[in-house]
Amino acid sequence: MGLIPKTGRRDPKVRGLLFAIFLILCVGAASMLVPFMLMLSGSTRTGVDLHEFSLVPRFVFDEELLFQKYVEGLYNESPSDLRAAWGTDHRDFSDVRLLPEVDMVSVDLWASFLEINRPQPQEYFSGYVYAPVSRGRPVNVRGFMHSLLKQFDGSIESMNREMETDFKDWNAFRVLPPDTRSRNGFQTPSDFDVRWQLYVIDEAPQWSVGVYNLDAYFHERVTATLHGRDASRVRLTDSAGDGDENWELFVREVVHPGYVRMDPAYSGLWQEFLRARYGTFTSYRNVTGMHDENWSHLSLPSSLPENSALATDWLAFLEGWTDLEEGRFYQMPLDGLRLESLDLLWRAASGEEPPIRQWDQWRFKKNTSEIRKAFLIQNYATVWEILIVHGRGLWVTVVYCAGAVLIALIVNPLAAYALSRFRPKNSYAFLLYLLLTMAFPPMVTQIPLFLMLRDLHLLNTFWALLLPGMAHGYSIFLLKGFFDSLPRELYESASLDGAGELLMFRVITLSLSKPILAVIALSAFVNAYTGFMFALLICQDERMWTLMVWLYQLQQNYGSGVMNAAFVLAALPTLIVFLLAQRQILRGIVVPSEK
Repeated sequence: MGLIPKTGRRDPKVRGLLFAIFLILCVGAASMLVPFMLMLSGSTRTGVDLHEFSLVPRFVFDEELLFQKYVEGLYNESPSDLRAAWGTDHRDFSDVRLLPEVDMVSVDLWASFLEINRPQPQEYFSGYVYAPVSRGRPVNVRGFMHSLLKQFDGSIESMNREMETDFKDWNAFRVLPPDTRSRNGFQTPSDFDVRWQLYVIDEAPQWSVGVYNLDAYFHERVTATLHGRDASRVRLTDSAGDGDENWELFVREVVHPGYVRMDPAYSGLWQEFLRARYGTFTSYRNVTGMHDENWSHLSLPSSLPENSALATDWLAFLEGWTDLEEGRFYQMPLDGLRLESLDLLWRAASGEEPPIRQWDQWRFKKNTSEIRKAFLIQNYATVWEILIVHGRGLWVTVVYCAGAVLIALIVNPLAAYALSRFRPKNSYAFLLYLLLTMAFPPMVTQIPLFLMLRDLHLLNTFWALLLPGMAHGYSIFLLKGFFDSLPRELYESASLDGAGELLMFRVITLSLSKPILAVIALSAFVNAYTGFMFALLICQDERMWTLMVWLYQLQQNYGSGVMNAAFVLAALPTLIVFLLAQRQILRGIVVPSEK
């Protein structure tokens, strides 16, 4: 029965009151819904929209913002890499704009050109690998990890053993491929690097992989560095012009040697260089493992040799090497050097710059739905993998919360029933003691509890989590007051019928106390689920971390997008438990008022 009868609701003043109450409730609901929506929206953010304030992710309906996010991920959140690919002067990804129209003729020709002239391994680059601004786990890192999971049946130990890596677990998995445009990226590839290159070529989404533009990279790394960002662009050529010191600097010291070609006509100088470097032909053969007969049979390789020792010599000949004994400097002459890359070949064939910007926009248009979906779910997928698939956070939390609720519904009602039913002589002293436990903040008791659990050798166990909270003073005090309000005649009648105390406790007391038990259960669940400091203090082993401890650790390694996704997922269990217990909780509010 409602507090206001139907006839009374016809009065205009009552209707106004009801409308005001309804409006206040709606405002209250909105005040709780808005933070949740902000977390939902924040869970999809990357660097380009990191500081936006909106309840709905704007890239869902704003195609230009989605394109900015796509380009940001493709160039690994590095504006420098964007400029070195497009040949533009964008200072930030928020400056990127969709072209009004894509020249499909140029794009189709470029795609056909790439099919005919297959890029070399050093000419590929993978986007969605680094995320220094948003600090997430990008698409291709997760994809490569899933590929290795299948290959090694989920065993990180097998992968470490075969690929000579040292990942502690799958949550520590990282991909740091070298920048194969630069000289710093020249290194002997490990088994892990080779497997990564195969993934990029064969398994990664095509819209997440690109090829380098050496001409734009030349301007970004050399011209702009030496002469300022406003310096006029100088086209990179395949060979040096007269007095072109920048070209020589780029070839000898900056660019990856895989792009460099040497003229075999300088084989004589190459032989002299190797003779000075090794001394004897036997030493040369022992170090390089080559089977040439004598010095005169050595020919200068036109491109970077596959033999690692010979590749080191080839690079030293390119950069320059001094024989300290004779004081002679050996270096490949400038007129025998040239560059070979896809963009230079394209320009030689078409006379135009490669349409990489238009190619990127075409790939974006072609895969818009997949890209949008990737940004919507990538942070949630990351949290799911870290906390649930490769971590024990969910399992530990479920066991801990279930145990805490079960113990709270056994120990506290039994203690309150004893105080209410038998009324011991010192019951008020017991109640005072229970109230005193509420006077001290939890921080005061954590150190003594830690020392006691350590002495009992219970650290990093479920018992350490459950035993300190078995009896809760406030819950016992609350339950005793509720049990005191139950009619005593029920117990007298049951006793006359031969019922024992346990039967009366189970059938009468617990049956009539469902609302207050629901409140106690919810309180025990919330305390166990949200407990952080105590759980971190007594369970420092990663295998015993609860979700709250995992969330803290995530905050140290990941950005706000991943954290918002984690908060959304972490809020769901509490919401579900509250919805399941809300009827009993409301009865606990209404029934006492009706009495």
